[in-house]
Amino acid sequence: MLGLPVLGLALLACALCVSGADWIASNTVWLDTSGKKIDAHGGGVVQRGDTFYWIGHSGSSGSGSPYQTSFSDRHRPLDQTPMMYSSTDLLNWQNLGTQASSVTGMWRPKFAKPNGSFWLFGQQDRYSLSLKSTQMVGSYQTSSKVYLPPSNYSYSDTGMFLDPDSNTWYLLTSADHNTVQINMINSDGTVGARASALTAGAYEAPGLFKADGVYFLIVSGKTGWRYNPNKVFWATSLSGPWSGGTDIAPQANNTYGSQNTHELVIKGSQQTTYIYMGDAWDSTGSSASNYVWLPMSVNANNKSVTLQYHDRWKVDVKTGVVSFP
Repeated sequence: MLGLPVLGLALLACALCVSGADWIASNTVWLDTSGKKIDAHGGGVVQRGDTFYWIGHSGSSGSGSPYQTSFSDRHRPLDQTPMMYSSTDLLNWQNLGTQASSVTGMWRPKFAKPNGSFWLFGQQDRYSLSLKSTQMVGSYQTSSKVYLPPSNYSYSDTGMFLDPDSNTWYLLTSADHNTVQINMINSDGTVGARASALTAGAYEAPGLFKADGVYFLIVSGKTGWRYNPNKVFWATSLSGPWSGGTDIAPQANNTYGSQNTHELVIKGSQQTTYIYMGDAWDSTGSSASNYVWLPMSVNANNKSVTLQYHDRWKVDVKTGVVSFP
């Protein structure tokens, strides 16, 4: 009789590993279409045509904090490199491989396309590292490595935002002096002028989206790999000022054990769905870390954003309708 419950638990554990094929199941092991664990942390998703592309950094070595503050950290190899996956339903992801095999120590890469070329931006050694390619997938080469205008700031985390009104790309960063910056990306792929800044506290992991004329900026506290209550600020212009700072989930839940990395907007035929993308980091930020993706309830009139937690859910990418088992 004991064999049946044990077998049931084993089957359940196996189901949780592959449930991403049918549902988005947060903080479980997500496998790609070849059966390997998805390794794209601190990433973001963009849509081109009917295909979604997920770019993030590999965390294969568990190489510790990107801040590199201790002696052991500074002498620990950093092998984070941009990894890309593709999907047509946000459930089944094909591994497209390393996008710049010669680039290591690149954290939180994000995709941008300010002109005819394709670009990846991320953090490397506290600089903004940009990679350029003539195609969406593969062949990315280093373009530049710079501090942030206007004052040559070094920074920690990378976010990306495409303004739907102006079709302009913006680089989001968390500067070392506790300023979250929003810099325009010029048409030639260089980091341009600062459009805005949030100086409300020690925040990082910025993500930005727009709903009904309001810009919503989601950030995490600076607590290393330990999760915390992520906050949302809002403004009616990218230049600010930014107001708010409310929790996006019940404070005791610490953003359901995750840290923000990107906000994805699905404009379906029936409704627009806003998706929170977060990382469920382990204690070292290694490839053992998982992901937390959840739909968001957005009220532009009340200037509020709230994560809608479900063990399993999915969104119809054509209609935008969210469903649950």
